Amino acid sequence: MALDITKIMILLQRKYSSIREIANLTKELEGAFARNDEVSVSMLLQMRADEMEKIDRCMEEIWQMGEAGMEENRKLHVLLDSDPKTAIWMTPQEKKIYEIRQRMIEDLDKLRMADERLNRRFAREKSYYCQSPV
Repeated sequence: MALDITKIMILLQRKYSSIREIANLTKELEGAFARNDEVSVSMLLQMRADEMEKIDRCMEEIWQMGEAGMEENRKLHVLLDSDPKTAIWMTPQEKKIYEIRQRMIEDLDKLRMADERLNRRFAREKSYYCQSPV
């Protein structure tokens, strides 16, 4: 059974949409923290968690597609693990997958920085980012 590249592309686009939504919620969360709005903070944290669950479901569905056989698994790993900047693509769908992945990488870097700022600002010395690595 051949790997459904179009379905992978769609699932990655859903994942990317959830990442963008998490970024938007993180900005709103920062404002809610600044206003000391505990109700909004709680709601926004739950909404972020919901988006993270959507991401997990998308990735689970994608990885399940690789269970069809060794060739499908190998191809899936190439699509998802290779550097999108240097990846060689054969079809327009593969090109789109690498483009989506590249945008995800860039947006995740920005999201990590925003999350770190938020965490350090409000958790101070208890911040995850202040912990010394084990």
